[in-house]
Amino acid sequence: MLVAALDTSTLTLSCALLEVRDGGVEVLTTRTDRPAGPGGGHGIRLPGALTDLLGALGRGVGDVEGFAIGIGPGSFTGLRIGLATWKGLAYANRRPIAGASSLAALALEAASLPAARGALLVPLLDARKGEVYAGYYRAEGEGVTAVRPEEAIAPEAVAARIAGLGSAVAFGEGFGAYRDALQGSLPLLESAPESPSGESVGRLAASRLRRATFDDQALFALEPHYVRKSEAEVKFPAGLP
Repeated sequence: MLVAALDTSTLTLSCALLEVRDGGVEVLTTRTDRPAGPGGGHGIRLPGALTDLLGALGRGVGDVEGFAIGIGPGSFTGLRIGLATWKGLAYANRRPIAGASSLAALALEAASLPAARGALLVPLLDARKGEVYAGYYRAEGEGVTAVRPEEAIAPEAVAARIAGLGSAVAFGEGFGAYRDALQGSLPLLESAPESPSGESVGRLAASRLRRATFDDQALFALEPHYVRKSEAEVKFPAGLP
């Protein structure tokens, strides 16, 4: 089963093509686009990032048999663009689609590092407004399992959330954004990824896509996992006047 996987939860766009079989997952090719400056948003690079990868393998969008998408938390705009693109392609081609936590994907990628073995994995993304998006995971088999719910939280409060859960390591672009607030309470996992990858999103979604069929109700129900309210919801809790 050819699966196209994508994450747009940060300014980095990560896309991957994977072959999903009963025996496991094979990564065929990947692409990671990091912003080089203004004017290079996800909307400009999609769906071209996917068609470029497919073209390099001599394939087209019609050959994709399943879509995997990172649903956040992360950039509201980035998540909407990525999810809308993938849902549109899945609907037009009558293919199954599955979402996976972007923080879980970040944790899965870090779990293979030697320094992460046995530790609580704390992936952090920059949530702006003085907060981080934080996840709390442990490696389990070929995946990761959540220990606590994901949340948007002040970086100074992360240490209290993991008290009593054993040794922990933190990583991700959120650590770099709030290094001064986090460095004394949480060790940084060196060489860990800064942002989620499409490959890890695809690995997390593989078991649900394998032998799945198109389901329009599931497709329409798939939404971003924002974790916190948007600016409009905060300013207008009862809706626009």
